[in-house]
Amino acid sequence: MVKIDDKLYQCEKCGSHYVEKNIAEECEEFCKKYNACNIEIIKYAVENK
Repeated sequence: MVKIDDKLYQCEKCGSHYVEKNIAEECEEFCKKYNACNIEIIKYAVENK
């Protein structure tokens, strides 16, 4: 998980951006473990808003 600026965090594996750090960390953990995205997590990505 990478902090992009004061407002966004990015999953290093899939590149999705999140406002909440904990969701970005959860996304990255899932992506690394399963080499795929979890639809229940990525629905919170700013790209999907």
